[in-house]
Amino acid sequence: MFTPPADPTDAQVLAAVRAHWAPDAAVVEHVPVGFGAWHWRVDGGGGQPLFVTLDPPLWHTARSAEATYSGAAALAATLEFVHPPQATRTGGYTVPMGNGWLSATRWLDGERPSEFDERAIGFLRRLHAAPAPEGIVDWEPQIDASLVDELSDWTSTAWSGGPWGESAREMVRNALPRLDRQLSAYFALTARLGAVRFVPTHGEPGAHNQWRTQRGDLLLVDWESLRRAPRERDLWALPESVRRGVPVDAGMAGLFQLDWILGEVRSYSQWLRGPHVDDSDTRTALAGLRHELTRPAYPAD
Repeated sequence: MFTPPADPTDAQVLAAVRAHWAPDAAVVEHVPVGFGAWHWRVDGGGGQPLFVTLDPPLWHTARSAEATYSGAAALAATLEFVHPPQATRTGGYTVPMGNGWLSATRWLDGERPSEFDERAIGFLRRLHAAPAPEGIVDWEPQIDASLVDELSDWTSTAWSGGPWGESAREMVRNALPRLDRQLSAYFALTARLGAVRFVPTHGEPGAHNQWRTQRGDLLLVDWESLRRAPRERDLWALPESVRRGVPVDAGMAGLFQLDWILGEVRSYSQWLRGPHVDDSDTRTALAGLRHELTRPAYPAD
């Protein structure tokens, strides 16, 4: 997230890092990158700086969070492009903090590619062929059949909790017929899941989760979304230019696109209908809502 959280404070994050990863850590700084989790750089004491992440309790339980990060560490043992989490001093990879879970990876100097690095296609082939680490979560459809009814109910009254509420409400209200068609298509596609092979998937392997080190090595980062799933979970959002020669089941790709769109619409709606302020995060949320409500989607309207 671009705005630091009110809770936990930087001091609380630093104390947790000292207790669980780096006793000599001395300096903590919020890093305004990504969206959906909070990040800090923690360094000092002469050790390797750490990139620390707080994941909110949106997609995980304590058990699944630990299984996901330990699964990423297991994959890193044989897949050099996996940038793994760091184990705590007492074992395990996650630490409860507030309502979420704290994790840490090594800080790596480098840069995020400005566009998808095509080397990652080979990485995904290898990931999908790898044995699934023990305990990682199987992907399941995330959308409730009552979504459109819920959004219709929400948009029947004013969203007066913040500056972007009414703009968001009008967009969602106008899109309800389209969302209803997408929801029907989504559930028709979920019926095919039983016949599809599940493999380890990253979940969001786009350029925003790629990291090019100063040596020029390419890594996939942010393994919070590691799941066993059909391979199209990693392929649906990739540019057509880099998917050439990679077989893709159009229906499965459509399922994951619709899962993303419908989930994002609900999440942004829940956020912007409630109390909020005008900051970089809420402006990003409004733009994200507009994008998901208007982007070309499966099936074509």
